[in-house]
Amino acid sequence: MYRDTITLFNFCEGTGLWYPSVFSGVDLGVNTSSDNTTTGKTGNDTVTLLLHCTKDKLFTTADGAQKPYIDPKEYAACEDPAAYITFKPECDFFYKGVWAGTEELRDENYEAGLYHAMHEKYDGVYMVNTIAFLDLLPHAEIGGR
Repeated sequence: MYRDTITLFNFCEGTGLWYPSVFSGVDLGVNTSSDNTTTGKTGNDTVTLLLHCTKDKLFTTADGAQKPYIDPKEYAACEDPAAYITFKPECDFFYKGVWAGTEELRDENYEAGLYHAMHEKYDGVYMVNTIAFLDLLPHAEIGGR
């Protein structure tokens, strides 16, 4: 448990950029399933990501940097998005593994956007769809698909 590494990609509407953050020591539970349709199989994998934080919602990245969580609307308007993280459902996503580099990525550089480009090219790319913070053993539970 807590042996996985993920890269979280946060999109900031104010800058039009994706900001990656790498987290190690996380737990990623994957429920794999698929449906048969008239056009072929569709993957319906669901995941639960457990990510340690403090009670104040402060997260430590794999390189030791500390990033506070802020709500998605506040993140969209903040002046330094690289210094924070957020979990905006149906926008932000994570990748199982370490993304090479932590430079911002311009969404417009990808024909259908960064998420779709990564989802087409890599396994283990999941869209955030739920978020819950738990206080007893402080952590975030992020649901994805």
